[in-house]
Amino acid sequence: MEGRLTLSDNLLVVKLEHRVGSLALDVSFALTQPWTVLFAPSGSGKTTVLRAVAGFVRPDAGLIVCGADILVDCNAGVFVPVHERPVRSAGQAAQLFPHMSVRTNVLFGSGWDSKPDEELELAGQVLELFRLSGFAERMPRELSGGERQRVSVARAVVSAVTFRGPSKALLLLDEPFSGLDAAVRDELLVELQEWLRRWKTPVLSVTHDVGEAFQLGAEVIKIADGRVVQQGPVGEVLAMERRRLMEQLQSGGAPLEA
Repeated sequence: MEGRLTLSDNLLVVKLEHRVGSLALDVSFALTQPWTVLFAPSGSGKTTVLRAVAGFVRPDAGLIVCGADILVDCNAGVFVPVHERPVRSAGQAAQLFPHMSVRTNVLFGSGWDSKPDEELELAGQVLELFRLSGFAERMPRELSGGERQRVSVARAVVSAVTFRGPSKALLLLDEPFSGLDAAVRDELLVELQEWLRRWKTPVLSVTHDVGEAFQLGAEVIKIADGRVVQQGPVGEVLAMERRRLMEQLQSGGAPLEA
């Protein structure tokens, strides 16, 4: 693994090596910004990186540190279980409790169970943010696929902002809005970004969508063939991809995936 990373002032430090099929991951990066995007085409290892941070993948070698917490240190034999990590995540597939209402699903995992009034107020805010206010008492079977997905992300958000620990929890988002209408997705992402900024909850999200990355205006880590090839402001890191996209749109063709 190349590059030297320091732990001071970093929200997350990742240095890992891991083989997934024919792909040999070897990545090193640190998060210092409130919202960071892992950008890469499908099959480049970005989801595996997220799963390693969450604890669903045990890397072959490496170190993962979240704030002051060492989550993985392969040399020292450290591997913190998923449920003990200061990390909350939501992916592309909604995982809801079928016997619970939307509101109960959203509050599952809340760290504010000792503050019921504040917890209900927070649930109301999040349901409104995710356009779910009118669905609070519905059961998952009564929801569309997109609505179930929004409930799943809302639950991860509530769990992250109410995390009980010495530091803020890191929220991981693996293209959770990929099935939504683009206009709805863009509007929701901007509002969610602002809302989480007020709660000082850091985010690491995954996308291969150039427009989404620019919509967020976040720090970008670009991955190709299992390696970090560039990190920095979206306007610098994805300048070439944006130019290609604009050329495609101007020529009337279908946008090319980066």
